[in-house]
Amino acid sequence: MCGFIASLGLDLNQNDFKNALNHLSRRGPDSEGIWSENKIFLGSRRLAIFDLNDRSNQPMQSLCSRYILVFNGSIYNYKSLRKHLIDNDVKLKTYSDTEVILELFALEGPQMVSKLKGMFAFVIWDCKKKEAFAARDPYGIKPLFIGTNSEGIILASQVKTLLLTKQISTERDINSQFSFWNLGYIIEPRTWFKNIKALKSGYYVRIKDGKIISEMQWYDLNKNWISADKNKQKISKKECNKIIKNSLTSSVKKHLVSDVPIGIFLSSGVDSTLIAGIVSSNTKKKIIAITVSFENFEGSENDESIKAKKIAQKYGMEHHIYRVTQKDFQNDLPEILEAMDQPTIDGVNVWYASKAAAKLKLKVVFSGVGGDELFFGYNHFNSIPIVHNFFQFIRKIPVLFFLINILLKLFAVLKKDNRWKYISKFSNSIIDLWLLKRTILTPIDIDEKKIQSNKISTNIFYKDIYDSIKGHKFYNLKLQIAQIESIYYMRNQLLRDSDWASMYHGVELRTPFVDTELLENLKDVMNCYSSLNNKHSLKSSFKSILPKDLISGKKMGFQTPIKEWTKNYKRNKNRIQNNDWLNYMEVVSNLYNKT
Repeated sequence: MCGFIASLGLDLNQNDFKNALNHLSRRGPDSEGIWSENKIFLGSRRLAIFDLNDRSNQPMQSLCSRYILVFNGSIYNYKSLRKHLIDNDVKLKTYSDTEVILELFALEGPQMVSKLKGMFAFVIWDCKKKEAFAARDPYGIKPLFIGTNSEGIILASQVKTLLLTKQISTERDINSQFSFWNLGYIIEPRTWFKNIKALKSGYYVRIKDGKIISEMQWYDLNKNWISADKNKQKISKKECNKIIKNSLTSSVKKHLVSDVPIGIFLSSGVDSTLIAGIVSSNTKKKIIAITVSFENFEGSENDESIKAKKIAQKYGMEHHIYRVTQKDFQNDLPEILEAMDQPTIDGVNVWYASKAAAKLKLKVVFSGVGGDELFFGYNHFNSIPIVHNFFQFIRKIPVLFFLINILLKLFAVLKKDNRWKYISKFSNSIIDLWLLKRTILTPIDIDEKKIQSNKISTNIFYKDIYDSIKGHKFYNLKLQIAQIESIYYMRNQLLRDSDWASMYHGVELRTPFVDTELLENLKDVMNCYSSLNNKHSLKSSFKSILPKDLISGKKMGFQTPIKEWTKNYKRNKNRIQNNDWLNYMEVVSNLYNKT
């Protein structure tokens, strides 16, 4: 795990390169390394997780001296891959996943990427061919950004790192601005800046002479959802539960591999509790549970620390409660904005949880992110199909359709929310209804606020969305929503926020629910449990280890009091300047609870 930067072909000042690399010191506080040759610079800041010895520091050179690697992430099956290399007479010098990636590439070339199980982004420089190979994991858990100018290309783990090289223009992408105001995050591959793009999740590229010469998708998540939809195999409830239990248990156990202590972000919800239960049953290591408690919620049903304490006791975990006050947030806000890297209206809870983990000297922490997407946990998994089918019906009755639209417009005025008046218009498409559900500011709202609306192309923004979702008519509408949730909301907000907020504190966040093998194992049974609400099958599969009140209780979405805390907050222009994402405070205070 680390942060890295790779400059390919640019006439880069060495001091500027070192300054940019130093910006990544929080991602990798354990060591720093630089390799250079002519106009090629590779730099790394390491967070040591596997093989803590200095021999595993980066950049790492292959045994044959031909390849140089910088890598961010963790490869959970690196031990089996290491054995594979040894069986092929590769004389390894370390016990790290870094060397495994490097020597596997030397042995098998680009196709090796399909053998990696984990989260990763890496760049390999080929000293013989004078070209680079860069790849990113299927879900996009680990970031990789590409900045371009007329001379060459720079790749890095953070957007701001690229800007610090003074080689990349700071011109903003106006369509990304629209994405932020519309959804609260930016959809990859776009970033806040016009000349910086994210390498798409599940893609790899080859770079030569300062240009991308080829780009290939090596893993397509969409295929799993499509396959799940087509699968009409009838499976008994008992067999379905068995597959769910075995698959998730296997994923959690796989994520336990580490040479450093492990913690868990423990809320009072099903997902993190379930991970805690599986972890406690499959390791003898001491596990530390961390719960964030907000001042405004103390003693109320929104105070997760009350239930979390009981859960930690049940599983025999050491429990720490990190309390956050309004004063803490106001004092920390400039630092949070600095850590953010790109605009978002989420991630504050992870930032504080990671801060707590760092104080406890934890480097690896588990998170329950992804459970709602995989097991249809959000309420709109049910509401969107109902609305869609309802309007499909009433469209056949013009008078009724007309009256319903009048009522919706009146309701929009009463609720002060323009989304209501658009429901019937967008009801023909599940994607449109999902967008409407996730919308923070509608295009009309944005126009009213005069946010460069004359320059923003709404068509481009929505084209980005539709181009990423392959044309397939889903028979199971919940599966289509799960697909969209995973590819957009989870990838662009939850996972991205998890990365910047945790890595700022030198903490690696692991997400067992976000795993390709788990998804592939579950796609054959998704139709079996998709009709059930509130993660019923997930709870039923693990009823032997889950607290009874979680099995029968209603879902409570994670909440923060940030809207209340920012209501009367007066920004200090001297403290919040370049990172004030189009007046972040205004966005948060007005819109935070709408997501």
